[in-house]
Amino acid sequence: MRYSFRVNDRSLPFYVDSIGYDWHQEDINRPHGYPYVHWLQSLSGAGEITVGDQTFLLEEGQGILIHQGIPHAYHSISGDWQTEFFTFGGALISETTAMLGFHDYLLVKEQDQQIFDFIKNHHLEIEDPNPLQVYRSSELVYQFLLLLKRHLITNPRNQPIYQNVIEPIIQMIHDKYGEDLDNSDFAEFSNYSEQYILEVFRKFAGTSPHQYLLQYRIQKAKELLLNNSKYSVEEVGKMVGFNTNSHFISVFKRFEHITPGKFRHFYF
Repeated sequence: MRYSFRVNDRSLPFYVDSIGYDWHQEDINRPHGYPYVHWLQSLSGAGEITVGDQTFLLEEGQGILIHQGIPHAYHSISGDWQTEFFTFGGALISETTAMLGFHDYLLVKEQDQQIFDFIKNHHLEIEDPNPLQVYRSSELVYQFLLLLKRHLITNPRNQPIYQNVIEPIIQMIHDKYGEDLDNSDFAEFSNYSEQYILEVFRKFAGTSPHQYLLQYRIQKAKELLLNNSKYSVEEVGKMVGFNTNSHFISVFKRFEHITPGKFRHFYF
């Protein structure tokens, strides 16, 4: 069975394009990719998937997320190949997948029950003809992306990387955010190259270590601005690691869309 879901409001951050379940999978060849992000999971049998120049098997209990516009093809290697699929887009889909660290594709080889039951559990909500249901469907797309992100982090295959690289750097930032820190410090602390750290940090955290440091400094600055009125804005900036007041104000405004002084005045 297949259900196509057409959305008139393309301004939504996320929307469902189509959903299919108990699908007898035909051969697919998309040399120019698909216009929406595409999740495909194997219910029974197996298929061969080619994404760009990578080819691998998609066996029962495995799934793959393929980004919009990425060339791909797949076909059965076991006779009747049954699949389920879920395609979606939205005004914020590119920014969100980039933030979550999803690139051309994400292969999920270890079965995650919440991910693989998602279509079965939610297809009736998505198929609901009530016009207001489109907003619930938008929520479901984001929920599904977060399930994939959680799997990426908690997947035992990725745990050593997360525990040996990401967690120590995050802890270092939490402990020393008030000091001068840059990528070379993170590399020296973790004994990995800067290039490797940037690669895995973006994959798991959706940002760079430097951006995470800035975000954490602004978080701590907001706490100080609200809880310690005796400190001036410039003093707060120096306490959280900014060498100049102008740099502190510039970064604070970039993240919060307001100056630290005006932020404090909202509460005092």
